[in-house]
Amino acid sequence: MSETIRFEVRDRIATLTLNRPDKLNALVPEMEAGFREALRRSAEPEVKALFLRGEGRGFCAGGDLGWIMKAVAEERWAELNGLLRLGSDVAHGLATLPKPVIAVLQGPCAGAGLSLALSADLRIATPDAKLSMAFIKIALHPDWGGSVMLQRLVNPGTAAELMFGGDAVDAERAHALGLVNQVVDAEVLEDVVKVTARRFAHGPAGAFSRIKQTLLRNSGFTPELLRQRLEAEGEQMSQAIRTPDAAEGMRAFLEKRAPRFA
Repeated sequence: MSETIRFEVRDRIATLTLNRPDKLNALVPEMEAGFREALRRSAEPEVKALFLRGEGRGFCAGGDLGWIMKAVAEERWAELNGLLRLGSDVAHGLATLPKPVIAVLQGPCAGAGLSLALSADLRIATPDAKLSMAFIKIALHPDWGGSVMLQRLVNPGTAAELMFGGDAVDAERAHALGLVNQVVDAEVLEDVVKVTARRFAHGPAGAFSRIKQTLLRNSGFTPELLRQRLEAEGEQMSQAIRTPDAAEGMRAFLEKRAPRFA
């Protein structure tokens, strides 16, 4: 499995860990094999639940802008579209996985990183977690399921505020909005994760699967409709990333200055 992702199954609990801590676990194409293998193995009967984690001080800062800018400059559209397809497949896979999915969030959780977390069923955060639909800051559209999953959790006005503004919300506000289920001190995080994992490990797999189907259906989706919405989201991002505003936004971010949009 790719070194950029670690995956293990222990005591009937699967854990996928993003493993680029020096880049705040920013997402790159090299993660594809790891994601797909983790989804495949998490669907096996002996697994009761899947935990999503990020190595180091952040969960995930989103897409790797350095890689994205280089790919855009070189017009490597097939690779960029491949990363978008991976995001859609991961979001769909997590939402339809017949097991509970729990994201454990600390530090930055931004852009596609937040999208990934929103595809989980439950989210546990430490007080230092900062959640941001940061795409608008660089003139991009949400991807990796972010726009779709966000509106499963919050009302349309709040979704618009988070997507149009792109500002980070702290763990307590995220909890108040319903973006996270628990906020726990970093000192007890591992204990909380262990207790949660143990509860799922000893729980009824069949009932978990049926509840996952119900949660999806009651949010207005079938697996087929969810796929359509994710593909439509990806098309919006594919168009946005080709614009001069996006190029300016990414340059400005890396140069640590305010963007000058058209």
